[in-house]
Amino acid sequence: MLRFKMTLNTVVLAIVMTVGSSFASNVFAESFPSEKGCKALKNPTTVQKGWCLSVNRRKGNCLACHVMVMDAWPEGFPQGGNIGPPLVAMKQRFPDREKLRSQIYDPTTVNSSSRMPPFGKHKILSDEDIETIIEFLYSI
Repeated sequence: MLRFKMTLNTVVLAIVMTVGSSFASNVFAESFPSEKGCKALKNPTTVQKGWCLSVNRRKGNCLACHVMVMDAWPEGFPQGGNIGPPLVAMKQRFPDREKLRSQIYDPTTVNSSSRMPPFGKHKILSDEDIETIIEFLYSI
């Protein structure tokens, strides 16, 4: 079963990468700095703050497991991992904001075998951090 899920994730990732331009976001790479560049942002938008939390290796670290599909990828960033599903069309995939929040807060409530860390339950992210990341995810 695990092998099937890994194969399925790989196939989905390949499809998303192939047709990614049709799902691409309306945000631009210039808006999203490197992890170090996030600290230098003056008056960042909520979406930029969410980006910064999601790429921060001490906070969300979403790219460790997920690939993100955007119009233009910030230079020097890895494309992301393939352990979790691609972060694409998130508003369409999670029209119920509370389900996405619950998935980030503690994914084991939906899938007891989830590899995703329970970011909220383990206090890796605050409730405010999770809401900010959701704003970013809804923009891609």
